Amino acid sequence: MSVVYPRFSSEDATRALAELERLIARDAAVSPYANGVHHPRAYFGLGGSGNVSVRELMELRSEMEAQLETVSRTQRNHERKFDLLAGAALAQWFDGDLRGQAAHPGMWSYLTIAVLPDLALRRFPADHRGKLPADRYLAGRRNVFYRAYLRSVVLGPLLNDPEVELFEDELVGLIDRSLSADHRLARLLSEQIAATPANAPRRAIVRAGLKAVQFESRVTDLASLNDDELRDLIRSLFDPSRILPKGD
Repeated sequence: MSVVYPRFSSEDATRALAELERLIARDAAVSPYANGVHHPRAYFGLGGSGNVSVRELMELRSEMEAQLETVSRTQRNHERKFDLLAGAALAQWFDGDLRGQAAHPGMWSYLTIAVLPDLALRRFPADHRGKLPADRYLAGRRNVFYRAYLRSVVLGPLLNDPEVELFEDELVGLIDRSLSADHRLARLLSEQIAATPANAPRRAIVRAGLKAVQFESRVTDLASLNDDELRDLIRSLFDPSRILPKGD
């Protein structure tokens, strides 16, 4: 039985985010767990073998720092590499029994604001008014670390496969849709997207193909198909001759 991780309620997450913005405005150091205890607004769900300790959360933080310190802000595609490394580290940490803890949205707002705020700021800093992009820090699929975690869990090694190059808007379209709940489907979709011919209008094909698969999932039990059957169905739904206007 896994330990229980702290969470923020939606109201407390908003308050904690405002506090973080005030720290930034004062140019104060962002030091998680400086007092050695959980955030005063943290709450823990029921069940599990007990509550995760501050020491364990700091171990997670150390592992994330070790991974992300290899990414220079000046290197090419540094944001994509940040997401890849962060997602891989989080997927490894929340594997097995801890997968259930990662399913709680409030855990991600807590992790981002209370445990990893300085790392989140590297990826999504405050704007010229000192405001942080709330959707990247609060609960939801656009949360900076939850999004990276989902991509790593759903697509796994395909994210690092040079033969499967997925563009950012395609990853957003794939992960932000309900299709990502079926990991096998998401992996086969990513392979199909990457196989789109270079001389084809890839963005239009991908957008239409994802919509077609989403519609098909309402009338066909995709889970009942074997890999070859599902792969053939996806290929037909992404067929440019079906998607593009005649004469294109």
